[in-house]
Amino acid sequence: MRLSRVSAPRFRTIAIDMPLVSWKLRLLCCALAIVAGSSLVGASELSSVQHASTLGSIQPLRVPVFEPRHAEPGPELLHEVAMIGQPDSTGSRFPTGLTIAGGSKHRMLLFTFDDGPSKRTTPRLLDELDRLGIKALFFVTSESFGDGNPWERQHANIVRDIVERGHMLGNHTETHRQLPLLNNAEIEAELARSAGKIGWAIGRHPRLIRPPGGALSKRVQGLLADHGYSSVMWALYPADLEVHTPEEVVRMFFHVLERREHDTGDRGGIVLMHDTKRHSVEALPRLVDALRRRNCELLDSDEELYDVVDDLGYFIPGYVPDESVEERQAALRERTARECAALALAD
Repeated sequence: MRLSRVSAPRFRTIAIDMPLVSWKLRLLCCALAIVAGSSLVGASELSSVQHASTLGSIQPLRVPVFEPRHAEPGPELLHEVAMIGQPDSTGSRFPTGLTIAGGSKHRMLLFTFDDGPSKRTTPRLLDELDRLGIKALFFVTSESFGDGNPWERQHANIVRDIVERGHMLGNHTETHRQLPLLNNAEIEAELARSAGKIGWAIGRHPRLIRPPGGALSKRVQGLLADHGYSSVMWALYPADLEVHTPEEVVRMFFHVLERREHDTGDRGGIVLMHDTKRHSVEALPRLVDALRRRNCELLDSDEELYDVVDDLGYFIPGYVPDESVEERQAALRERTARECAALALAD
């Protein structure tokens, strides 16, 4: 179907004896002519667009924008989305003002994931964690949701899904800039925006933070403590930002684990990985399977088994978790014996 062309408006020329007209009247006539011409042109353009839209030739572009009503949610907004996840999903039961180094003399491992959420990889990681029966700690960068980002609804839903599935959630700042390089006002803005967005998403403000790049200073530590945070560092990093395959991630993990034990005596610790990397997600089940097979080798000895835990408290000196290391090891040995018997039959 062809669109009819809308002709431009025509104006009839009016002869006026300009010398006989006062300058005020001349000015008024010019203004009226400009306004009338603009209105007619605008009306014809609008008519043309409306006609074309009716025919389906011109479709308006609609971009969904969903912004939180407050950068720092107040009690009313938090009440709207409260009760998402467990009460301690943001680390409120732990002391504030700490810097948790992440190493352990026990063979305990806590998986943590930085830089998400990612609509491509984080949901898949959550499914893998469910299948493996593992609870993790996620440190989210809030820039991807809450500011009109095209994917912000999806990202906010992923953040909610993290805590609804029983995982813990921490702050990884708004823009991932290293905090010691920022002045106090900039750090305050980073914390306010990220905490506000996380609060908007899950109804609670985070109490745990991982400084981008692990960069800290006494000044930054003081500011974080003033805002009620404890910083969570790491002991084991399998270089998943530098390598590119699941096999390399697994190999690097055990290399770092053995090197750490040799250098510091730590036999476990907090593991840093990234849920934005597909090969990291693919490496996780292989890594857990390799740990279980190592436990089969350790089972006949009196040595500790590798224990993947979900409680950050095991890495805080002086903190007493609900279940002791000895109690966990006893239960783990029984479970491992059954798993190893099944593996032996399968092999």
